[in-house]
Amino acid sequence: MDSLIVRPARTSDAIDLARNWIEVAHHYVELDPEAAQVPSTDGLVDFFKELLGRHRSEDSVWLVAEIDGQVIGDISARLERPAKDAERQVMRYPGEIRVYIDALGVAEAFRREGVGTRLMQTIEQWGRDRGAVRVMLDTHARSPLSVPFYERRMGYRRRSIVFEKRLD
Repeated sequence: MDSLIVRPARTSDAIDLARNWIEVAHHYVELDPEAAQVPSTDGLVDFFKELLGRHRSEDSVWLVAEIDGQVIGDISARLERPAKDAERQVMRYPGEIRVYIDALGVAEAFRREGVGTRLMQTIEQWGRDRGAVRVMLDTHARSPLSVPFYERRMGYRRRSIVFEKRLD
């Protein structure tokens, strides 16, 4: 992966990002069809163009991994500042500067090739450069791709469990 470039996302990436989004969606639908869906492709490229064209604060970032002009992965994250009432909270993290990763996706053909690792490392450094002391994210608990990636490859640990119940 010597030719891998990590750079800020731009509107011209919309076609590749939409394609990758659909691939990631298929993975989650296979994993949990009750919770996940494959988004409509009608207007999806324009949707990504609109998202990419929005003003982004200095506390947020959207990066892509590119090889030979093709976007093969992306990551978006935001910096969370200490809460004003942090000293009244039970958990320590509300009083810390931290990075929250909103999304990480890698095109299926490039998974387990170091693309996700490189994107994560870039975000971790982005956070360090802004004073962050922690990175947080969530993923599907049964994902055979993401759980081992975060725990074994990236050194993250599980800290909480999100429960849900469908009210039919």
